[in-house]
Amino acid sequence: MDLDNEYKGKRFRVVHCNGAMESFEKAKKHLSRQKAKSFSRGMAHQIQRLADGHKMTKENFPPEGDLPPQAGKKRFYALKRIPIRGYCWLSSKYPNTYFLSHYVYKDYQKLADKDINKVCENWVRIEENGNGR
Repeated sequence: MDLDNEYKGKRFRVVHCNGAMESFEKAKKHLSRQKAKSFSRGMAHQIQRLADGHKMTKENFPPEGDLPPQAGKKRFYALKRIPIRGYCWLSSKYPNTYFLSHYVYKDYQKLADKDINKVCENWVRIEENGNGR
């Protein structure tokens, strides 16, 4: 089972940004073939839960970092299924929409600057410039 580009739920829409699906496939290459297959199902289920508005725990949906200053004091979050995380934010421009920036295989704790930069670049492109997904 692969991830879909967009999930429409009872409460939210979750949209993968350009390149997010490719980053998921790259992150999965660190997993065994069997684990990668079940991992995709699990991540799809977690995204659908978010789209349906189910309560997400801080353990598997923690706030990770700050969005650019022009966003105000807003943060982005991680859809966390160890060892892969998908970074996302709730849009201010598009009602009830989460944008999933990208995924990373993460075998370390600290949030990497390159991941902050990638989320912020996608945020500016979508929220300020209105440039697609």
